[in-house]
Amino acid sequence: MAKIFKHRTDIPFFDYKDFKTLQRYVNQYGQIETRKKTGLTESQQRQLAKAIKRARHLALLPFVANN
Repeated sequence: MAKIFKHRTDIPFFDYKDFKTLQRYVNQYGQIETRKKTGLTESQQRQLAKAIKRARHLALLPFVANN
């Protein structure tokens, strides 16, 4: 299992408008990756989930994956 970022401090916070970065944390089925894969702390993972959910609500990211 390769982590997405080697250091946890690479991204100070997650912005829901930056959907290119958020796409890196969503797998091919449209699910948010786990902390083990992302290598984030608990608070960073919560911020990430909130940003992804906001981006989905504004249609910047899809809720489900395409076929």
